[in-house]
Amino acid sequence: MGAILTPAPRAAVSDGPMPTLIRRFERLDARLVATVMGTGVVVCLGFIELLRSPLQQLSRVTIELLAVRALLFLAPLLVSLLLLLRDGPLLLGDRRPPASWGPDLLASGLLSVVLLLYFMAAVIITASLMLNQGDGVGEVGFLIGQLEPARFAAALARAAAYGGICAAICLQQARRSASGAVGMASRMARSLRLGIGVMVCLDVLWTIVVDPLRMGGT
Repeated sequence: MGAILTPAPRAAVSDGPMPTLIRRFERLDARLVATVMGTGVVVCLGFIELLRSPLQQLSRVTIELLAVRALLFLAPLLVSLLLLLRDGPLLLGDRRPPASWGPDLLASGLLSVVLLLYFMAAVIITASLMLNQGDGVGEVGFLIGQLEPARFAAALARAAAYGGICAAICLQQARRSASGAVGMASRMARSLRLGIGVMVCLDVLWTIVVDPLRMGGT
């Protein structure tokens, strides 16, 4: 645990936007992508099984489509949380004034968007395989076509915002005086609690306020 929570050394480069983006995207490795896509597969399978029992009267296609649309709403929170778990120690080990946070907030937002695309790709492929109608490519195309562009754009925007918010929480927690492995663990736990709490509250606010307004305007 101590090794996981030890902050990674920062490269000796400028704190400008491009060096920060390059440094952060270099950490977008196969393990992170595999973790995100594996999470998408597992959550999709679980969600479909969860829907099947109470919705037995609906067709399999409808259930798969409901699962994909529901996970599109949950995806920004899930991928931002996974990014927080992976990059949290890096950000928590870097004490800087708020004026210099911009590049890391931008990088975290962009990374969350990229991870959302991987997550949804895994979800759609899994759902299409569950349809099992013999035309995998056609089923993938069907599920993609059923996603409303406005909802997908909103999910991308929320992923970017949540990624930036989680990064800001970590950078703010890094300014606390506690040091060492125990201090790092405490700051990481606090960042997780704050990140989950803020994202859940924003999701609830989105459901109560933004979705009804958008639906009322259509």
